[in-house]
Amino acid sequence: MKRHILSAVFTTLISSTALAQDGAVITFNDLDSNSDDGLSAAEAGALPEISAQWSTLDSDADGKLSRAEFASYRIPAPATGDE
Repeated sequence: MKRHILSAVFTTLISSTALAQDGAVITFNDLDSNSDDGLSAAEAGALPEISAQWSTLDSDADGKLSRAEFASYRIPAPATGDE
């Protein structure tokens, strides 16, 4: 039972974070400046990678990202230089 609880807590922490270009960890709460439990495009603009994926991440097209939508953000793979 403890393992399930710890796993759930860890998953929640990981799914509510993103990385800035400088490698700093940015949490959902860091971006949610008005604490309305949703990220507007302006709030998410602090991370250009999220802005670039906005239409995909905002799956319900309500103009803001929920915690679950934010959790679906995946850091793009670095370029390999083989192109």
